[in-house]
Amino acid sequence: MSTKRQESYTYDFWDPAHPTELLSALRDFRKDGQFTDVTLQSGTGQVFHCHRAALAARSPFFCVMFKADMKERTDGFVRLPRLDDDVLGALIDFIYTSTVTVTQDNVERLLEAADLLQLGPVKRACEEFLTRLLDVDNCLGMQAFAELHTCGNLEKEARRVVLSRFEELIGQEEFLEIGFQRFQVILSAENLNVRREWTLLEAVVRWVGHDIAERLAYIGDLLHSLCLDLDELQFASVLDLQRDFPLSDMERIFSVISQSLKPNLDVLSLSSKKPTASLYMIGGYHWHPLSEVHAWNPLTDAWVQGTDMPDHTRESYSVAQLGANIYVTGGYRTDTTEALDTVWVYNGDGDEWTAGCNMLWARYYHCSVALHGCVYVIGGYRGGAPTAETEFYDPLKRKWVAAASMVQGVGNATACVLHDTIYVTGGHYGNKGNCTYEKIQMYRADVNEWSVATSCPHPEYGLSSVSLNNCLYLVGGQTGATDCYDPERNKWSTFTEMKEKRMECGAAVINGCIYVTGGYSHSKGAYLDTIERYDPDTDAWEIVGNLPSPARSHGCVCVYSV
Repeated sequence: MSTKRQESYTYDFWDPAHPTELLSALRDFRKDGQFTDVTLQSGTGQVFHCHRAALAARSPFFCVMFKADMKERTDGFVRLPRLDDDVLGALIDFIYTSTVTVTQDNVERLLEAADLLQLGPVKRACEEFLTRLLDVDNCLGMQAFAELHTCGNLEKEARRVVLSRFEELIGQEEFLEIGFQRFQVILSAENLNVRREWTLLEAVVRWVGHDIAERLAYIGDLLHSLCLDLDELQFASVLDLQRDFPLSDMERIFSVISQSLKPNLDVLSLSSKKPTASLYMIGGYHWHPLSEVHAWNPLTDAWVQGTDMPDHTRESYSVAQLGANIYVTGGYRTDTTEALDTVWVYNGDGDEWTAGCNMLWARYYHCSVALHGCVYVIGGYRGGAPTAETEFYDPLKRKWVAAASMVQGVGNATACVLHDTIYVTGGHYGNKGNCTYEKIQMYRADVNEWSVATSCPHPEYGLSSVSLNNCLYLVGGQTGATDCYDPERNKWSTFTEMKEKRMECGAAVINGCIYVTGGYSHSKGAYLDTIERYDPDTDAWEIVGNLPSPARSHGCVCVYSV
């Protein structure tokens, strides 16, 4: 057959099934013990017969070992005494299958082993898993673990929790077990978030009192790490609150504190702590949809503009914050009024937007909150009527999961998290959403169940809610009321009204105060651009700033920089 006229023609064939089939064949060879040329032994003596080429191709640890003039290269036997049977087996399976199952029981051991064997993808998967589990009751241990294994993102997010939730942290058992040097580093941080100066002293007293024999000598050094302006009488008042301590221990602590104060004229007067919290305003509505992103520093009253949202034509979306990421979910476009299922994620550290995974259900005027490392989206409208559907986004698995439906579907309600429970207040329900719901619904993720918690004293829609001091605060709507619900006592309290009545305003907590932004005033017929701050200690509201432009229905979240 002549091919002279086809000399310039070539064909590069690619078999897409080849990588999968090759991996499958290697897996079968290992299972059957064929062509294996190296044996790995775990810490308890279990052996695994493998192919050194497969190990070296995936693990730089093995690649260097088998290339170098080492004993393991010649005798084909590798002892790994630090690795458990199940962990070593799981990592070998990963090399041959590209999959590994991470659980709460094995995640730390798996990360340590992946770090040793230089299996970067597994290490990153474990780091993401731990980041999802991060909370105030484990952040100190997570931070130390992350530092030990150079897990940069986990360390950063753990540090964010430590510094931003310090007042909660000092009530945790884990706090009492930290070492002196780590405690001193935390106290010295300029961006440590504390509302009251004596909280810092309370932390010192609690930590010292946990092991007074060993820790009493550290008081002087710890006091000089603080940024305080407290006199000796105030120190005594703080000690008086530690009623769990024996009287003799309190006297010893007070004596040492007094001696530490005398060289400083009985007063420690250093520079104030400066928490690096930013209040983010995301989009909103002012006669037309807004797409701007602005970050406000409450200490300097300065605004910084970020990158605009990619979708400039939608409104009535919901905004929730998880770590450094801000999730914008759903809404509708003004030209079609069709509900959207799209998600955009804004990262404040990098000032960039990325497209997220679409929700299971399109919706607008819904609620969203962060809980247990996931973003929950609740209720809202679709097709002009309220929906009861709940779903959550798992950033580790990168997918949305359906959860239990609400007791009553509502739109234009408000939601916040308190004590691992989601509370949804008010909103509209009924045909076309023409009735105002007077109940507060609560959701427990551990049992995937909704129930009714209580009735609201001022049933409303267009409210905002935040959790503060173990209570749920409701603000906004068509009144200026400040309602406070204590779930533990099942009791409502009413406090001083806001300066303005604010429909669909934003609300967030910064340094123990409630900040309320913008909204629409029905009485004035105007969009508002002011920021009000509520101090629970004085039960007083005051105007503390202005938005870059008037707005309602905007995202309002607080992000602590680290």
